Amino acid sequence: MMPLVASHTPYEMLREIERRSLETGAELPKEEKHKAAWHGVAFVLDHNLLLAPLHDVQEVLDCPPLTMVPRTKGWLRGIANVRGRLLPVIDLNVYLGGDATPLRGNNRILIVQYGVLSAGLLVDDVLGQRHFLDEDRCPLPTLEAGGVMDYVRPFAYHRDGDVWLVFDMTKLVTSSRFLQAAE
Repeated sequence: MMPLVASHTPYEMLREIERRSLETGAELPKEEKHKAAWHGVAFVLDHNLLLAPLHDVQEVLDCPPLTMVPRTKGWLRGIANVRGRLLPVIDLNVYLGGDATPLRGNNRILIVQYGVLSAGLLVDDVLGQRHFLDEDRCPLPTLEAGGVMDYVRPFAYHRDGDVWLVFDMTKLVTSSRFLQAAE
């Protein structure tokens, strides 16, 4: 082992320190590559397992008291006062051509915002956040899911035998039909 002495140049001393550390030091842990993941809010609508992109859902609420609005489409369930802000609440199942969602303790409101438009979407239940890897992605299966299929993206995610459809919130809130709630 070469001793570190002042007669060596600083460069030689650094090279010797490097050599010694490589001989005796522990190997650094290997850097793991993170797999790309997709993040969404999982919800249930008429027995369909759906996902909304995480960035499309501003908030999830318990169903607040609703005030009916006369002369509106049947899918506009009412308006709710959410922290001083009046929020239209749409029964998403009725909007998509299904039956009215019965109000129960597990109903939730997904708050979506697009520009200045804010709306609450009444759904059967919210199951929290879900994270899927690219290998969980699959082509959109042929399903009997009614009007939901008009608003799902052309792919789905598959996990534990369940197929999760990805709901396109932007397509929903920008459709002319959605913007015309008056009768």
